[in-house]
Amino acid sequence: MPFDTALSGIRAASSDLSVTGNNIANASTTGFKASRAEFGDVYATSVLGAGVNAIGSGVQVQEVAQRFSQGNVGFTENELDLAINGNGFFVVSQQGETLYTRAGSFGLDDEGYVVNNTGAVLQGFSADGAGNIGGIQGDIRIQTSNLAPRQTTGVESLLNLDSTEPVLQTIGAEFSTAGTAVGVTQIGRQTAEKSTLLMDAITFPIQNLDTNPIIFDITLAGPTVGNNGTVTINLDSIDFSTSIDDLTELQQIVSSINSQLYSPNGGADPIDVVASVGTDGLGNPAILFESIYEGELTDISISIDPASDPGNVAALGLDDTNVGTTGIPSVSNGYPLQTVDIVGPDGNIVPFSIPAGAEAASTASRLNELPGISATARSEATLSGFTNASGNIVVSVNDIALVVDDLADLEAEINALSTSSLAGITATVNAAGTAITVTSAVGKDLKFAVSGGAGDAITVQGSTLSAAQTITAGGNGDTDAIVVGGAIDMVLEEGYSLENAVPQLTGIFQPFTANEFTPIVINAFDPTDQSTYNSATSMTIYDSLGNSHVMTQYFVKQDYDATDPTSVPNHWVMYARIDDADVGDPDTTLPPPANTQPTLASYDVYFNEDGSLNTLLTSDMLISNWTPVDADGNPNGALGPQNILAGGTQTVVEPPTSSNFVISLEGTTQFGSEFSVNDISQNGFSTGRLSGLNIADNGTIFARFTNGQSLRLGQVVLADFSNQQGLQPTGNTMWAETFESGSPNVGTPGSAALGAVQAGALEESNVDLSEQLVNLIIAQRNFQASAKTIETADAVTQTIINLR
Repeated sequence: MPFDTALSGIRAASSDLSVTGNNIANASTTGFKASRAEFGDVYATSVLGAGVNAIGSGVQVQEVAQRFSQGNVGFTENELDLAINGNGFFVVSQQGETLYTRAGSFGLDDEGYVVNNTGAVLQGFSADGAGNIGGIQGDIRIQTSNLAPRQTTGVESLLNLDSTEPVLQTIGAEFSTAGTAVGVTQIGRQTAEKSTLLMDAITFPIQNLDTNPIIFDITLAGPTVGNNGTVTINLDSIDFSTSIDDLTELQQIVSSINSQLYSPNGGADPIDVVASVGTDGLGNPAILFESIYEGELTDISISIDPASDPGNVAALGLDDTNVGTTGIPSVSNGYPLQTVDIVGPDGNIVPFSIPAGAEAASTASRLNELPGISATARSEATLSGFTNASGNIVVSVNDIALVVDDLADLEAEINALSTSSLAGITATVNAAGTAITVTSAVGKDLKFAVSGGAGDAITVQGSTLSAAQTITAGGNGDTDAIVVGGAIDMVLEEGYSLENAVPQLTGIFQPFTANEFTPIVINAFDPTDQSTYNSATSMTIYDSLGNSHVMTQYFVKQDYDATDPTSVPNHWVMYARIDDADVGDPDTTLPPPANTQPTLASYDVYFNEDGSLNTLLTSDMLISNWTPVDADGNPNGALGPQNILAGGTQTVVEPPTSSNFVISLEGTTQFGSEFSVNDISQNGFSTGRLSGLNIADNGTIFARFTNGQSLRLGQVVLADFSNQQGLQPTGNTMWAETFESGSPNVGTPGSAALGAVQAGALEESNVDLSEQLVNLIIAQRNFQASAKTIETADAVTQTIINLR
């Protein structure tokens, strides 16, 4: 019947309209795949077939087929939005059912699982705590907790050390003065006295000197730092035409004498004597002659010229029989005049003379002015036997009077003045409070005196090789002060030496022998002095608690002497310090407590002739004595060291059981170019918070943390089917496996025939609206045509009915 045929056409057109309408409705559905209705004709058949002239019975829908072609990829700002470029489906689990989808709109639920809009959980391979991805499929979960810190166990430094750098260190000699006079406790007069000669009393008037001249010689004899000798004084050289009647006029004579002493007549040399008006024992005025310098063992005498007028000589009180007093020196360090020779690398000799009584401080200062020598001085004295019998004892230190009650007061007074009037002088009382050590850091002589009441006293000792001396208040004026001299420490640069020009048994310098000179490294490595190392670089490392610390590597080029078989070319030493502290293993040969303290960690570094690292000779670099500390320098509770004596080895176990770590210089070179840090890395990090995600095209999920680290959290898997058309749509742009689709082929993106994953993007619907609108027109035409068939069949039927 044509009615049935037309009805099947209407049904087919209606199905086509439904499929097309569904496509149009999902034109913006992420991951949607367009469908199409596929039709087949219908023929009535019998056992013998339909025959060659069979008329069809209409049309039927054979299948609504989906088109799994690639949709356009649109980019989003959500890192968890995923699109597939190529074959494959995301695998999701919804309430235990495994489904497949091309819609990659994913996010996180409240437990950190990656889910789509319907709550289906994305499937993939999970990673362990170390970021290793396994092969067991499961729910992908993003851990949002903090990333635990990792302790540094390895450091890699790829550097270039400049082969043209100079050798900064040299081998010199260290020498300390140990002469028999050094530190000897010298006792004597506190104040020095000048040499003097007092004339008889003056009687006025003194007659006219033009006609009654006075001529005499003044002689200064004995050792002096200035000038001695004889000067003739002629008092008629100045106009004294009138008589001298009083002291005021007498000053003219004194002035004339001094003028001739300073500028003698006839071109003679001056002498260090000065004249003044003094008094005799009865208080009468008299001419007094004095030496200029105190404490010199000199004598002053006069000799009257016979041509002098006897009356005026008597009136002026001149008497060549008067005996003067010899100068009395104050107590000194007792160092005699001494001369040594300084021999330079070229053999040149520089004589160096030390004046008698010269302080160690001034001698060291003069030595520092010479090339090849650096010198420092020090002096030390111990005070004991403190007796404050009067209750008001005054102890003078270097002529500074200090009123004290006991040694503790004396310590406080000295230290209070150590930056002013007692510059560089400090004091320390012993634990028992029975003695005090006074020290001059610059080698000034230490001078002590006591005043107060009867019985006040103190005992002073310099070197332990010398006897102690005691001074008392109001005692003998010739033994009322004590002086202790200092010693000198010298460093002679390479090639310089000392020789005794005039060997002496006493003095600040001892006789020179080979044993007196100790070899010493000059310009030895000092991390606080940049001139002692060629290059340095720093990096941040981490302890087991994730606290950061700064490790600095210093490089010092070593000397090579072709004549010395113990030296090797292309040799450097690397020093390592952490937080400006030493981290080397203790030296058990040192006395306690030094035998338990860290030493300077140093390692030999050798290079081949082509500049490459000589790994055979280069030391293994294990940091095995690092105790992590806080900002106050106290241990912070992190893992401590395991030094080599305690079993520390070059292999650091994982997880670490100590703060030990290894430094590698593999790839480091020594070329003739500037020091450079080509690469430097370490494997530790601090605690980190999740700051973002990255998903690679192979589906690997990387978590980024605030500490700069990245960790693999898992890997997205894809599935593909031999017959995608056999998949069963379940709604929400997901499909289920069926018998017709076959089993899924699950793998990682990019493997086999599976496509790649694009993060931050979504696959749009593959519906072509233009095509679908045309299909609507076609379906509508088909529907109208089938309806027309019914209308025509109805008209034919009505015609037949109307036949009579």
